[in-house]
Amino acid sequence: MFEKILLATDFSAYAKKTLECIAGFPGAREVILFHAAEEAISPRGGGEIGDTLFRPEYEHLREQKRYLEGLDPEIRVTTTITAASDTAGAIISAAEERGACLIVMGARGSNLMDGILLGSVSMAVIRRSSTSVLIMRHKTVGDLKEQNFELFCPRILCRALCPVDFSPSSDHALALAGATPAIGELLLLHVVPPGEAGSATGDAVQQAKGQLATIRDDLTRKNIRARVFVRTGNPVTEIIRIADEEDASVIWMSSRGAGWLRELLIGSTAFAVAMNAQRPVMVIRQPKCGGEDPPFSPS
Repeated sequence: MFEKILLATDFSAYAKKTLECIAGFPGAREVILFHAAEEAISPRGGGEIGDTLFRPEYEHLREQKRYLEGLDPEIRVTTTITAASDTAGAIISAAEERGACLIVMGARGSNLMDGILLGSVSMAVIRRSSTSVLIMRHKTVGDLKEQNFELFCPRILCRALCPVDFSPSSDHALALAGATPAIGELLLLHVVPPGEAGSATGDAVQQAKGQLATIRDDLTRKNIRARVFVRTGNPVTEIIRIADEEDASVIWMSSRGAGWLRELLIGSTAFAVAMNAQRPVMVIRQPKCGGEDPPFSPS
């Protein structure tokens, strides 16, 4: 599904841990290690930069390349450094120009919760990218200042929480999850938003349970384990709550849909989940590579 991955790196310990996740990512054949340098310190004013500039950065990339190749010799690894004033834009452009199917970034902040909160560059990439984005998080161990992390990897796809709103985009994200062999279990979640009359809420809950049960049964016939959850309340809160309660290894959701999954490009539920969740979040865009949607029908 994601044969070509662009990994945006800032050479931090957090970014190096993310390499270990990518090495075991199902279907990965090529990884582009990408670093965006500050345009302000580039005498050429941006764009691709030569070996004579930013020698430490090139050495860091070569070191990460060797490390990744050591983890999985079958993966083809290339490296790129670009000087740009718009780091998020450079990451997005590199992914599009090189035909990457997935952008992978670490979630990093600049305060005492470093490594938990989403950094500004990651936020901008999620908002603006037309390529699917995986925001990696690592469980923190001990003092955050010492950058001790416990990986969600290598079993990042063992239990995927899939918010479902029954829209075509949501169906596509679920189909992709169902067609990914490494996913051991799917947690299907629908949230009925607040504000509806009591009887209407009850009807919506029952209808959602029936629809999710149909999807679960179809997945079961395909030997895919699935469980169903229907909740009422704030969608962002409930998605994060269920992910934590069920110890989901990743939250796997569409970038847009109907109702509460719509309009990610300008900010919505998916963006808020990516910003606030304390575990990896996969934001699925419509397919740009890899052909047609995987065969799956929720009906």
